[in-house]
Amino acid sequence: MSEELRSFLLMIKAIAIYLALGALVAAIFYHIKRRDLFAGYIGGLVVGVIGALIGGFILDKIFYDITVKILEFMSRGAGVNMIAGFLGAYAALYIMNRLNHNKERKKY
Repeated sequence: MSEELRSFLLMIKAIAIYLALGALVAAIFYHIKRRDLFAGYIGGLVVGVIGALIGGFILDKIFYDITVKILEFMSRGAGVNMIAGFLGAYAALYIMNRLNHNKERKKY
């Protein structure tokens, strides 16, 4: 396998991990905490993915030493700090929830 293809596949894997983290945190807010997010679950998913990306890039420098040994087997060298991504997604959805006045979802 060429080096360019390998780096491309690792980038796709990193994007997939950030998407999964954003979806997980959006599901926590939408289904488990039963909060009404802007545009429903899809809006929460978008904000969660953006928060995971921002948190992954900003908090990666802080948590890198801690998580390299713990989570290296999950990302398999994709360069994704999963704890930082999760914290970023959670912070973004928490802020979005507060901007929406912490409304509970209507029960239909």
